[in-house]
Amino acid sequence: MSDTPFHVTVADGLALVTIVGSGKGNALGGSFWDELRDFMEQAHHRDHIRAIALTGEGRTFSVGMDLRWYVVRLRRAQRARDRSFMDADVRLLQQAVTAVADCPKPVVALIDGECTGAALELVSACDIRYATRQARFALPEAELGVVADLGGLQRLPLLVNQGHLRELAFTGRTIDAERANRIGLVNDVFADPAALHHAARQLTDDLRRHPAHVMEGIKRTLDTVHQDGVRQGLDHSARWNSTHTGPDGLGQAMSARLRSPAVPADSGRPAPEGARAMSPQG
Repeated sequence: MSDTPFHVTVADGLALVTIVGSGKGNALGGSFWDELRDFMEQAHHRDHIRAIALTGEGRTFSVGMDLRWYVVRLRRAQRARDRSFMDADVRLLQQAVTAVADCPKPVVALIDGECTGAALELVSACDIRYATRQARFALPEAELGVVADLGGLQRLPLLVNQGHLRELAFTGRTIDAERANRIGLVNDVFADPAALHHAARQLTDDLRRHPAHVMEGIKRTLDTVHQDGVRQGLDHSARWNSTHTGPDGLGQAMSARLRSPAVPADSGRPAPEGARAMSPQG
């Protein structure tokens, strides 16, 4: 487990946030959520930052929620017989993703390799998504018996049509970068990480030609139309999982997933299978 959930470097107006997370595959747990929220809120007041890019360390964006970390939290809630824990905890995680969406600076996700579950919900809160040809996307929360509740079901409909989103959410299937591009999940696909980062720098150069308050005004204006619906959806998903699954059910499902040798310990994603993985034509 890393002591630092992400690293930040700033050059020529671009703040590059490289996710390390709390476990293998840049799994999202530990202090990641609080520190991401704090960074996004602080970035508002840093005039030298004109854009923010989120990426993952190595050849993976993120395998999603760190199940080992979250199971420990659930077990504590079970011992304390705290039935409100799941609802309250999910809302704290939601705040971190919402801080990405609410940041007045343009935020771009640079996605290489796996982007699963909570990680896909995180990039759905970004303004722009660039991917390499090796990128893979999945929303497998149904495999754990829960509804995706960090904002993916509220923000992804602004990117892809309902049919594509429902297929992703209902089945948990993995799609490749080509299909993600075709359905509008990502803005563009690049050959490799070097090209991905070059595109982010070019984007920042374009943004720097315009006043920062204009960029903020565009973002606020675009977001205002959808904010009430997103907030209502986040509240509904948090209450639904707390009521219908609860800490006991989710803890059992996560523990079973961690015991499965076919699934990475830090990921909620089912292992790729020929019958489950979606072909480029899927």
